[in-house]
Amino acid sequence: MKSLKKAFKQCCVIAAGCLIYAANSATASAQAVDAPSDEKKVLYANDKLLLNALHRGDQDTWARLTTSDFMYVEEGNVARRAQFLSELEEDGLMPLIIHNYEVKIIGDTAQVFHQDDVPQRPGGVDESHSHLLMTETWQRIHGEWKLRVVHTDRIRINPPPVSLSSLQIDELVGTYQSADKTYIIQRDGNRILGGKSGQPLTELMAETRDVLFQPDDVYLRRVFQRNANGQVTGFIDRRETDGRSWKRVSSN
Repeated sequence: MKSLKKAFKQCCVIAAGCLIYAANSATASAQAVDAPSDEKKVLYANDKLLLNALHRGDQDTWARLTTSDFMYVEEGNVARRAQFLSELEEDGLMPLIIHNYEVKIIGDTAQVFHQDDVPQRPGGVDESHSHLLMTETWQRIHGEWKLRVVHTDRIRINPPPVSLSSLQIDELVGTYQSADKTYIIQRDGNRILGGKSGQPLTELMAETRDVLFQPDDVYLRRVFQRNANGQVTGFIDRRETDGRSWKRVSSN
């Protein structure tokens, strides 16, 4: 939970900074402030309605509380208002649970951040570690708050590590090169240490036999490659969709 709060606060600071920067470009003297309690209650109630309407297929509520140019952004995909409304349908699921809620206001614009927990579904997979961060821009139009943009992002957390035997760790130990960079992997008892040459080594953990991750840097995976004889030949630094290849040049 500590890492979740840290991620939430970092995202709030970044988004609030973007809001302040945009506002300052228009009015140098403007300052974003915490929303008054009554305004925050209105926006919170609106978000509760929207989260429930999302699973009820309630197009009317979303149409009433969004602007004509509304955009929904999730995992890099953008849905305009017409498309978003047309895809709403009843799915029988419980709405997300708002865990943290923060509102910054500047003029008639509100920047809302809320971290949501995914409720456990009967008979479904374990959702206890599923958390979302919503970043929203609301506009006050004719005295009413309307949602203009919402960005949904899944908060990444450390995957459950698996234990590797000393022999399995030794299969990964070695010196690796990528262009003019050198990366070293060592075994310290049952611990795996790795890092670039000349820098301190940090602990790595195994997600699978051939996939390592660094705690609290869960966007990056080190995926090991083997030849036809099962010997490790290198690994790929895979960060989301791109990757960097490292060739094994030594086993010790």
